[in-house]
Amino acid sequence: MHDHEGDDALFEIFRKLEIDFSKPREVNFYLAFTDQTDAENAVRDMAKIDFPGEIFRHDPPWWKRLFVKPSWVVSTTKDMPLDAAEIKRLTTSFASIASRHHGDYDGWEACVSDDNIDGSKLDS
Repeated sequence: MHDHEGDDALFEIFRKLEIDFSKPREVNFYLAFTDQTDAENAVRDMAKIDFPGEIFRHDPPWWKRLFVKPSWVVSTTKDMPLDAAEIKRLTTSFASIASRHHGDYDGWEACVSDDNIDGSKLDS
């Protein structure tokens, strides 16, 4: 089972900022792999649960390229409300897919740019 500490931390920040959880918004999920084939296999598994994934090559900085291979990031996006139970269920699913293909689930983010955010609320 995946640890939902990161999910809980992000939801706590959103609560402090008084983000409207019921409003549908763009939510992005990320998985990371060291092998392109593993990333491609993960995308196939994600499609089975109706989450089409995109693969991006992430090259190391020029000064590391002799020693470090590129990595592969898989992302998927869905417009949805910020329902904690659903996000945690998806986190568990994506972590399982990543693990099955020798990768890591790298978390999620949500677009809150349309909300009226008062950053001073994070100070409390």
